[in-house]
Amino acid sequence: MKSFPRFCLLLIVSAIAFSSSFAQETFKNPAMEQESEFDRAFARAHALAREGNIEEAIREFRKAAGLKNGQCPECFRFIGQVYFQAAKYKEAAAAFRQALALKTDKEADTNNALGVALYQQNDKKLYEEAVAAFRRAIELSGNRLPRVHYNLGYALIKMGSEEEGVAELKKYLEIAPSAMDASQVRAVIANPKLAFETLPVEFRVKSIAGDELSLEKFKGKVVLLDFWATWCGPCMRDMPEVKRIWKKYSADQFIILGINMDTNERAMRAYLEKEGIEWPQYFDGLGWNNKVASLYDVHSIPHTILIDHEGIVRAVGLRGGSLSGKVGDLLKKIPKASANK
Repeated sequence: MKSFPRFCLLLIVSAIAFSSSFAQETFKNPAMEQESEFDRAFARAHALAREGNIEEAIREFRKAAGLKNGQCPECFRFIGQVYFQAAKYKEAAAAFRQALALKTDKEADTNNALGVALYQQNDKKLYEEAVAAFRRAIELSGNRLPRVHYNLGYALIKMGSEEEGVAELKKYLEIAPSAMDASQVRAVIANPKLAFETLPVEFRVKSIAGDELSLEKFKGKVVLLDFWATWCGPCMRDMPEVKRIWKKYSADQFIILGINMDTNERAMRAYLEKEGIEWPQYFDGLGWNNKVASLYDVHSIPHTILIDHEGIVRAVGLRGGSLSGKVGDLLKKIPKASANK
C-alpha cells in the first residue's frame, strides 16, 4: 500500500502523499511590482507541468532557478514534484534535498515529500532516511500534517519496525478518524503485511449520468482511472488510444472511470458526444480542485491509475500501447469463476 502521489503520494495511491497543492500554488515575489523574466519562466513551468509536458516544465523551472543564481527553493521543490509525477523518484528526492538545503519556507511539507520519494524507490537502504524525513516533518508541523503519521507508519513497517509502524497508523486515525482511507488503514493495522501492497484511495461520487461511482462498486473488475480535460492537448492526442482500449476490453471485466478536470461542463459534454465516449465520467467543475484528482494529488494530465480485480494498484502513468498491454495482462489474471459472474 504505497501511496499515490495520497498518488499520489498517489504513494501511491492510497498511502503516502504530498500535503502541498502543486496545481494551485503560485509564486509570490513581493520585491517586484512588475513581471520579471523569472516570473515568466516560473509561470511557464507551472503551465507546462499542468499540461503534462514534464521535461519542458523541469527545464523552465531550472531556468527560473538559474535566474536566481540557484537560490530558489520553490523551483527545486516544484522540480521534485514534477519528477515525482513522472515516477522518477530518485531525481525527485535529489530536488527535494536541494530545496531543503536552501531553507524553503515549506520545510515540513518538503521533508514529507522527500520521505515519500525515498520510500518509493523501494530500496531498503533508503528507508532509514525516509523515516528521518517523516519524523522531521512531524516535528516541524505538529498535527498540521496528520498524513505524515500515515507515511511514517508505512515506512516503519517496510523497514521492519512493525510495532512502531502500527502505532503511527493508530496515531493517524486518532488525528483523522474520518479520513477517506480510514478503513484501509484499519486493515493494515490488523494485517501489517498489507503495507507492502499499493492500495488506491477510495471515493464515492456521482457520474454525469447520475450513477454512483466508487472503487468498491467495481471490485472484481480491472479499473482504469483516466484523468483528462478538453483543454489538455496531450489528453486529446491520447484519447483515440483510450477509445481503442475501451472498444477492445469493455466486454470483459473492465471499466474506465473518466475523471474530467474541465471547468466548462458544456465543452466537456460536447466533446463526449462528438467522440461517442461511453464510459462513466465524473465532473465537478472544479478543475485542478476536482475532488477525485485532489485525493490522488494529480498535478499534471493526462494521468492514469490502473487497479486490478483485487483492488490493488498495478500501474501509474501508463499511456498508449503500454497501457493497453497492461490492461490485457491484468484481465488474464482474473479467475474464470469471477470473470463469469
